[in-house]
Amino acid sequence: MSADPAQGPASEDSPSTLTPTGVPGRSDIALTLERQPADDARGSFGRVFGTNPIAPAARAAFDRATGARRVARVLDGLGPDWVVAHAVPLDGRSPDADHVVVGPPGVLVVTSEHHRVKNVFVAGHEVFVDREKTDLMARAESSADAAGRMLRAASTVDVPVTPVLVFVDPKRLVVREKPERTRVFADLFLRRRLRRLPVTLAGEDLRAVHAAAVAETTWGSPAPLLTAEQLRRFDTLDRTATKARRLKSFWMWAGAVVTLSAVLLTVQGVALGIIG
Repeated sequence: MSADPAQGPASEDSPSTLTPTGVPGRSDIALTLERQPADDARGSFGRVFGTNPIAPAARAAFDRATGARRVARVLDGLGPDWVVAHAVPLDGRSPDADHVVVGPPGVLVVTSEHHRVKNVFVAGHEVFVDREKTDLMARAESSADAAGRMLRAASTVDVPVTPVLVFVDPKRLVVREKPERTRVFADLFLRRRLRRLPVTLAGEDLRAVHAAAVAETTWGSPAPLLTAEQLRRFDTLDRTATKARRLKSFWMWAGAVVTLSAVLLTVQGVALGIIG
C-alpha cells in the first residue's frame, strides 16, 4: 500500500508516512447489517425505555464489530513508531486478524473480544467467559502464526510475533495463570501497557516490517469493501444502541430510587404508628 498523498512522499525513516489499512470489524459490520432489519421495530415505548435496538440474530456480530472499533481507536494512538493494520486478510485457513501492530516490541497480532459486563477467567491456555470454556486463546495464536508467516515472507525479517488477546469492557478479568505465548489485557490502559513491552525490533528491520504490514501484497485476498452508506448505517446503529443502554440504565436507577423512597416512607409510617 502506498503512502498517503496528503502527507507527501513516503520516507523510509518515518513510519508515520505509511498508510494503515483496513476498516476495523469490517466483516462483522457487514454481517450485522445483513441481519439487522432496516426499520426500528421497538416502537415508541421501547425507544423511550431503552429496549435494545439490535436484533438478536445480529447481536454477536455487532458486539464483535464495536469491540474491534474500540480497540482500533486505542491502537491508532500508539504513536509515530507504530504501524497498525485492521481487519487483515490472512491465508484463507485462518479468519481475518482483527489488528496487526508493528512497533518496537515487534509484531503484535491483536484479537479483540467484546464481552460487556461478563466475567473472564484465564488459566494458562484456557479462557472462560461467564464460566463457559472458549477457544479464544487458540484462535488468537492461530491468527498470530498465520500473520507472522506472511510478514516474515514479505519483509525477509525473522520478526518476533506475539499474540495479544484484548477483552473490551469486561465486568471482571482474572488471569490466574499467564499463558505461555499470549499477552492478555483489558482495553483499559491498553495503550500504556503495549508501550511498556520490551523492545525487540529497531532500525532497518523495524522499517522493513512496517512497510510489509501496510503492503496489500503481503496479505490474502480482502473481503469486499464496505460502502460509505454501510458505514453510515452502522454508525447510526451504534449511536442508537449506546443511547438505549444509557436510557435503560437511567430507568433502572430511577426505579431503584423510587423503590427505596417507598420503603423509607413505609418504615417511617410504621415507626410513627408505633410511637403514636
